[in-house]
Parts: sequence; C-alpha cells; structure tokens
Amino acid sequence: MPRLMPAPGPQRVLAASNFIYTIGSGLYLTAGVLFFTEAVHLPAGQVGFGLGIAGLLALALGVAVGHLADRHGARGISAATLVVQALATACFVLADSFWPFALAVCAAAAAKAA
Repeated sequence: MPRLMPAPGPQRVLAASNFIYTIGSGLYLTAGVLFFTEAVHLPAGQVGFGLGIAGLLALALGVAVGHLADRHGARGISAATLVVQALATACFVLADSFWPFALAVCAAAAAKAA
C-alpha cells in the first residue's frame, strides 16, 4: 500500500499546505453559493452564470498576469493580486443584485487565478 504522507521535510509541509488550501477553497465556494442564493436571494441560475463568467475571465487573465509577473517580478504582482482578491471578496457583502455580484466575483476569481 502506498504511503499517504510524504516523508518529513519540505514535501510534507507542501502537501499539508496544499491539503488545507483545497479544503478551504471547497468551503469558500460552497459557502459563497449558499450566501448569494439564500442571503442575497439571487436565483441559482444567475449565480451559476456569474460564476461561469468569472471562471472564463480568470482563465484568460491568469495567463496575462503570469506574463506580467515574468516581466516585473512575481513577488509584487502576487502581493497586488492578494490585495485585489481581499477587496473583491469584501465587496461580496455589498452585492445586492446580479451585476454587483458578477463584478465582485469576477474580480475575486481573476485575482485568485492570477
């Protein structure tokens, strides 16, 4: 039977951090959908459509920001995308209809992918 955990050291730390990130992302996505359908009262179709738009935008923007990071340094670009992601996520509480929701989720998803 293969070992589930890597040997102690950097590989184990990386595996543990990836595991925690994956669990957190799953909880974030589930809670986000529930928040927008139950608290904001957006129809599930609009939430799905907005998340689909955000996913497509994130795919395109991730490549462009990666190119930008190659030219200007990954550390500063990464810090900027974290700030944008935090601000966009904070804007979720201000979204009371489809378009504010779509703008906030597109900004958050694009920053996360970048």
